[in-house]
Amino acid sequence: MVNTNSPTDASTAAAPVIGRDMGPFGRAFRFVSGVCGLILLYFRLPWDEGAAAYLGMMAVYLVLIAGAYIAVFGLLRERILGRVSPWIPAGLFQAPILIYPFGLGTGPLHDALALYTAGSLLVNTFSGYAGLEVAALPSLVWRRRYPIYSPFNGVDLAERSMREGLAAHSGTARLPWIGATLVTAFVFCAFWLIDYIAFMPFLQENGVGPALRLPGPVAVVLLASAALVAWDARARRDRGQGVAALVLVLLTPAFAVDMVPEVLWIAVIAGGLGVAVFTGVRALVRRAGSAHA
Repeated sequence: MVNTNSPTDASTAAAPVIGRDMGPFGRAFRFVSGVCGLILLYFRLPWDEGAAAYLGMMAVYLVLIAGAYIAVFGLLRERILGRVSPWIPAGLFQAPILIYPFGLGTGPLHDALALYTAGSLLVNTFSGYAGLEVAALPSLVWRRRYPIYSPFNGVDLAERSMREGLAAHSGTARLPWIGATLVTAFVFCAFWLIDYIAFMPFLQENGVGPALRLPGPVAVVLLASAALVAWDARARRDRGQGVAALVLVLLTPAFAVDMVPEVLWIAVIAGGLGVAVFTGVRALVRRAGSAHA
């Protein structure tokens, strides 16, 4: 992804940066995702006689999680966050979600992290910061908006690509871009947001939830948008459009098998680890070369 590591204090730069700046679709997408996350969490929490102790532990963990993210962000903000690839802090800050697949920690810890993440999406929404959701609150506290990649940047990249395509064409040449924009928005909403909504317990009980979900193969229509973006990237020699086309192609099978959030979380963590290792090895090689010079 094309990026700049320059932070902004209170406003974004003129040119939107993936991992830092968001458009209206990305803002609405995060808002709906955050609200759905909070609703799902509400139905998952125990509200029986032992609720007070459970919620008390959850509140303690929530404070600790928020404090840890704010502290780490503050320690790294000048010396690292503004100097390294956005992949590295993304992998670092996203790594705690591994407690879910590995079954680490207790229920209150899991739900506190879920609450912090869902709430952070709302902070993203109202602050306009498009970086990793768990970095939204620290970014607000320290007044620094560093590019930090997020699973939701797939939405931002698709939105920016469609906006650039529409802006670069006029007349009848815009018609394919209008169609691609509608198709792209449809796939992202139907196979990401609607999936969140369909899991609501009150919709599951009456059978509405399962009925909302579309067959996975329908997501293949996203390849038409990817092809148009790829053609535009080649015609205008636009690297950003090329990256957007590749991301749309890679997301299509993830949409088809209903694993987009999971795939993107893994991609952020793996990307951060990979870039960190590559950066470290390259630094060691350069030092060795300088020592022998």
